[in-house]
Amino acid sequence: MNSHTTSLKKFLILTVVGTVVYYAFGWFIFDFILGAYTEQNTTQLVGFKKTSEQFSMSYLTLSCAAYAVLITYVIAVLTNTNRGMKGLIIGATIGVLVAVMADSYWLASSNFYNNIAVAAADVLGAAVSVGVLGWVIALLSGRIK
Repeated sequence: MNSHTTSLKKFLILTVVGTVVYYAFGWFIFDFILGAYTEQNTTQLVGFKKTSEQFSMSYLTLSCAAYAVLITYVIAVLTNTNRGMKGLIIGATIGVLVAVMADSYWLASSNFYNNIAVAAADVLGAAVSVGVLGWVIALLSGRIK
């Protein structure tokens, strides 16, 4: 195999593993730990949130995969790191920046969040969940040839 094929294979493996990790850890943080708190502190509009029957696992998986691609690209391609702590810091930083961007938009343009504390909890959840994603990607990046 040439180096481009190996690099693509490594990128795809890291992306698939990252998607699964972010899906599982994201569920744990945002549904299990923060779910009830977020539900109580956001505006509940009829029809805004889909029912469990309407919920699309395909779009959720795509969302997780997009984050995994971004973190894999930054860690395995741009920084070429295989140190877990560096991956955790990179992931947490990107998670915080993306969450601050999205939550600031919601705070500026809507009444979705009932207070800034729920937005801060979301940012903290992003730091932890995307940080873990970065940690896993960095550790695996050094082990996959």
